[in-house]
Amino acid sequence: MAELLQQPDGSSVKGKKKKRKGKKKKMTRSEKDLAKLEKATEKIKADVVGYMQFVDRMDKWLLLNADNLIKLFRAFDEDGECLLTYEEFKSGLFDLNAPCNKVESHLLAKLLDRENSGDIDYTEISTGLQYVREEMDLLRESEEADSHLVMTKRDIDHCKCCKMGIDEPYKVPYPKYILLELRFITFDSFKDHPGHIETLVHDHIPVQTLIRIIIEETSVQSTKLSIFTDKSRSPESRLPLDMTLKELGYVGDNYDKPEEITLYYDYKVEFMSCPILLCDYYFGKNSQAN
Repeated sequence: MAELLQQPDGSSVKGKKKKRKGKKKKMTRSEKDLAKLEKATEKIKADVVGYMQFVDRMDKWLLLNADNLIKLFRAFDEDGECLLTYEEFKSGLFDLNAPCNKVESHLLAKLLDRENSGDIDYTEISTGLQYVREEMDLLRESEEADSHLVMTKRDIDHCKCCKMGIDEPYKVPYPKYILLELRFITFDSFKDHPGHIETLVHDHIPVQTLIRIIIEETSVQSTKLSIFTDKSRSPESRLPLDMTLKELGYVGDNYDKPEEITLYYDYKVEFMSCPILLCDYYFGKNSQAN
């Protein structure tokens, strides 16, 4: 709509009236809460390692408690359609003390709603989350097959206070796993010695980090440790600290089927060939006598 604008000389000209911008529709409290949940679930999925650990944990729990869940939901299913809303499903989880928080329960509901319909067929709970691991494996294999470099935009989280970008360490998108047994060479003849540990690691983990794991798990009060491929303690069998397991030829496999390997560790000593210092005769004497 046009309006007359008064000029300095007294004449009038037509001018266009500015259009008012439409007000942005305010979100309701429930819509804001849902948006926060969605954002939090996407953050969990962005951390591939943590996400797969969550999937594995909830898959085992669902398979173990499927009968109780179905029995509970069936008691409240008046229509007999075997369908639940997200809220009904999450209420059932909390009633049975599921090992998940509010955000994780929402993510679990979305994973079980494979058709993204907003409803969950509770009769399919007994199948668990096996399909999620299968999809992740297929995605990893397809990306490995298409291994050429692709330029992508890096998304960086920002600090809520200063708004500056938060730079985090690089994360391998689809890590491969190794079930690693680390045996204390001095007490290798003992089957269940507390110095022997077993841990699940990525194949891109450096040897230096393995030493830190040994210290944390065994409470050893020394950082002067070496890791070997065998019990000889020879310089040739010692693993370099700055190399990863993958670089040393130990390639992992899927999370649910990790590659199993055994390595050995011991304290660093200056005299590797001294028969007295390396003698373990007395450690095994009692066990042999028994």
